[in-house]
Amino acid sequence: MLTLSALSLHWCKTEEQITMRVNLKSFILWIAAMLLTTATEAAGIDLHLMWDDRCFACHGHSAEFARRFLSVSNGELQGRHHVHDLRRFMHNHYVADSNVDAVYNMLLQQASTQARFKDNCSRCHESAAIFARRSLELRNGELYGRNSGLPVRRFLDNHGALDQEEVDFFTRLLTRVAHEVYRP
Repeated sequence: MLTLSALSLHWCKTEEQITMRVNLKSFILWIAAMLLTTATEAAGIDLHLMWDDRCFACHGHSAEFARRFLSVSNGELQGRHHVHDLRRFMHNHYVADSNVDAVYNMLLQQASTQARFKDNCSRCHESAAIFARRSLELRNGELYGRNSGLPVRRFLDNHGALDQEEVDFFTRLLTRVAHEVYRP
């Protein structure tokens, strides 16, 4: 069987031609890997890591920013200065087209949600996004603990003396955050 390497050696007469052929193959493989990586990242970028990379230096933690500087009116997210079209502002402010709606929805949820995870859980679990990345996984749309293997709702029933309302709240919150972290 004739391999690509054998063909390279067969068609190339000098050592310089062989080296150029090997470099060309490496370059083509690198381009293919970059295209595949870019396609994968564009489809499922971790919104919290993206925020931390592009927005955190000026705006701080996304949830704190959303609660402090954004408001929700008639189900729409509004900024103090950009009241009517926050999505367009976000597009022009370092958020790629493919992520504008996802970031908008993340901020909308954060602006609409009390800081209960930070207040009650962050001492042990840092932020909800870090906790989701390290300890949680989605299986067929349901959230599970990586270490326990249990559905999060069932685990929370016996965690931290939470009442049923708190179990429901934290299950919804962590499921939302997991979807923001593990986007399809």
